[in-house]
Amino acid sequence: MNFLCIHTMEVKSMKVTFYCNIQKSAFSIIEFYKQDIEILKQLGCQVFVTNSYNEIDWSSDIYFIWWWTYAFYPVLRAKLSGKKTIITGTFNYRAPHSPLDYFRRPFWQKCLIKFAMKNASCNILVSKNEFQQISHDWKINNIAYSPHVVDIEKYKPALIDRKNFLFSIIWSGKLNLKRKCLPEILESAKILQNNFPELKIFIAGRYGDGFESVKEIIQKSNLSKNIILLGEISEEEKIYYLQSCMIYLQPSKYEGFGLAIAEAMACGAPVVATDTGEVKNVVGDAGFLLSGHLPEEIASAIKLLMNDSDLRQAYSKKAQERIKRRFHFDIRKNDIKKIIEKLI
Repeated sequence: MNFLCIHTMEVKSMKVTFYCNIQKSAFSIIEFYKQDIEILKQLGCQVFVTNSYNEIDWSSDIYFIWWWTYAFYPVLRAKLSGKKTIITGTFNYRAPHSPLDYFRRPFWQKCLIKFAMKNASCNILVSKNEFQQISHDWKINNIAYSPHVVDIEKYKPALIDRKNFLFSIIWSGKLNLKRKCLPEILESAKILQNNFPELKIFIAGRYGDGFESVKEIIQKSNLSKNIILLGEISEEEKIYYLQSCMIYLQPSKYEGFGLAIAEAMACGAPVVATDTGEVKNVVGDAGFLLSGHLPEEIASAIKLLMNDSDLRQAYSKKAQERIKRRFHFDIRKNDIKKIIEKLI
């Protein structure tokens, strides 16, 4: 009887618990959490949002979980009670430069993560690269690909001239600074001083445990006039910088997706990024992809784009078209709708 009730249920009448083990403030700040919560609401679901196991509404029809690391308990409980679970995120499956690389985790963590993935009703990977790797290696069929997306009503080009500065988003946690290649960016800025002495690089991102050391390096390198640390900025401010920068700069040692890169592309900013992780699938031929992250290579790419307005325009146009075609909001909305309809 219950089985029949579930399978005649409509998406718009479903109760969904959205669970992620993060600070509650992140639900309204971090774009991909906000998007999925909004998608579920737009589909007509009754959505309850929580960051605590103790607050999960176990009467929900579906538990929608971000990240596999903390999914074991809700997946186990859902399996025992006949409920459905969806887990989503990036997996860091083969990410040697990420401390969260699956193969570098303790054995017990890998077991819990693998249990969650194999027993979830559906796993939605935002990385096509990881989707292909895990599909091949684990031979599981409860897996789908649906990328991060951009709200192109908000992230779009503005009718203003681009200014003579670069923009990057890097929060200043020590590990993140290394992953996002901030030391290499600073070295590239020194290289560029001879040709572009007035060039400024604005760097946004919340303060972390590496902030003071970054300030010290900037001062010792005589880059105080060139490198401006903005700290944490509002979404409106972020969009302004993406709309008005000459280049969006994001060399990285690893990117599970690169949502900020996609947002920059949607705003028409020419992008310089590293071909690592999922970045190539995001950028395609609509930006400048570095093969590595040496300061000389970063500086060379910046110099090339600074001196070639036609190339910047070409990248800008291609970038906007690529985001509209492959990464706009309705794509993920339709993906999630189809997955839920299949589950019920």
